[in-house]
Amino acid sequence: MYPLTPMKLFALDRVQQDPRCIQRMERMLDAIGRSSDEVVWITDDNLPEVVEQLSNLWPPDEVPNGHVRTFMRPLVFTMIHTGEELPDITDKLLHWPSDTDEGIVRAILGQFEAIHAYHPYEKDQKENRVCWPTWDFGTMMGCPHGCHYCGHGKSGKFITVALNLEEFMEHVVPRTIAKYPWQKCFRMIGWSADMIAFEPEYGCFDLFTRKLAEYDRYGYFHAASSNVDWIADLPRKDRLIAIFSVTCEAVARDIEPGSGHAFDRFEAGRKCNQFGVPVRYKFKPMIPVRNWREQYAAAIEQALKLSNPESIGFCVIMWMNLETLAEKIDLDLLEPEYVEAAQEAAEEMEGNVCAPFPHRVRAEIYRFLIEQVRRWDDEVLLFLSTESREMWDELKDELGQDPNSFFCGCSSVALPGRKLSLSQGCPHSTYSPLA
Repeated sequence: MYPLTPMKLFALDRVQQDPRCIQRMERMLDAIGRSSDEVVWITDDNLPEVVEQLSNLWPPDEVPNGHVRTFMRPLVFTMIHTGEELPDITDKLLHWPSDTDEGIVRAILGQFEAIHAYHPYEKDQKENRVCWPTWDFGTMMGCPHGCHYCGHGKSGKFITVALNLEEFMEHVVPRTIAKYPWQKCFRMIGWSADMIAFEPEYGCFDLFTRKLAEYDRYGYFHAASSNVDWIADLPRKDRLIAIFSVTCEAVARDIEPGSGHAFDRFEAGRKCNQFGVPVRYKFKPMIPVRNWREQYAAAIEQALKLSNPESIGFCVIMWMNLETLAEKIDLDLLEPEYVEAAQEAAEEMEGNVCAPFPHRVRAEIYRFLIEQVRRWDDEVLLFLSTESREMWDELKDELGQDPNSFFCGCSSVALPGRKLSLSQGCPHSTYSPLA
C-alpha cells in the first residue's frame, strides 16, 4: 500500500457492525502508520459537520518536508450499498443548507455506483468513438496520484474506501455476471481511483479473482501504479489481467504527481510477466509535451525491452476543449505547434469528444508511436482507445487490426492470450451500431 499521510481519517459508524470491515480498516491504517484511535466516526448527528470538514480540509495550506501533497487527502472508510438501486436521500437533505454537496453525502454513506456501463453501442455511435461495451466494478472513489488532467485526481477532496468487500463479491459480482453473461472480462477500476495503490492490505483483488474463478471469468486492474509485488502471492492470479496506463518520464514528473516514475510501470509489467499475469499497456492519455518524440520513443523502447505486453494502445489526451485543458495543464509544457493547431481548430472541435487536438495532429502522433513500437516488436497488437471512426479508417492498416473486431486492453471480451470471445451480446466493437 502507498505510504499515504492523510490529513484526517473518517469512518461511517456502520463499519463497526462487521468485524471483517474493522479488520480491513485496521490493516490499512497499520500499513500507513496510523491507528483507529485517530478515526472520526460518522453518525447521523455529526454527518453535517463532517460534510463541511471534507468540503474544506483539502488541499493543505502547507506540505511538510518529505510528504507528497497528493498523498495527504483525507480517507473516508464506508460500506458501499450493494442493492441494485441507490436509496433516495431527499428527506435526509431536506433540512440541510441548500448548498450541501449531495455527492459528498452519498460518498460518506457508501451510496455510489457499484457497477457502471461504459461505451454502450448507442452512446459511442452518437459521440463517434470506437471502444467495446463493458460493465465495470468499483468499491472506491478518488485517487492518491493527483494527475492534473483528472478532475478527481487534481481537485478531489478525499478518497472513499468501501470496506464490505465480501458482501460486494457475494451480491454484486454474481448478479452482474448473470445479467450480462456475454461479458468475459471485468474491470475492478473504481471511480477516478487507482485501486492497486491500496493492495495488498485492502484485499480486493484476492476476493475478486476468487469470485471470478467460480464463474470462469477474468478480471482487470487498470492502473498508473507500479505497486504489483503483492500479485506474486495471489492464489487466483490466473484470473487476473494487468492493464497499465503508461506515459513518458516528463509527463509522469510534471503532470502525474504521486504516480512515481514512468518507467517503473514497465518494470511492474515485467514482474507481472514473471508472475504469469498477462500485461497490456495504454499510452492514455498521450500528452504531447515538448520533445515528445524523444520522450515517448524512450518510453516505448523501455516498455518492450523490459516486458512482453499482449497489446499496446494509444489515445492522445481528449475529452475537453483547449480552454478546459489549460485549466488543468500548463500549456507551456506542451508542443507549441500543437497548441497553436488546437487554437486554430477550436471552433471546428467544439463538442467533439476527441478535442482539443484536431485529427491531423492526433494522426501524426499515432503514426510516430506505431512506428516506434514496430522498431522493437513486430507482433504486439496495436489499437486506438476511444478514438473516432475516421481515425480508425485512416490507420487500421498501420495498426494491423480490424476496427470492428480488434483486440485492445480492457475489452469485455479480450481473453488472455490475445483471444476475443465474441457473443450475441457483444458481436463486435462500437465501430458499428448494434443490429
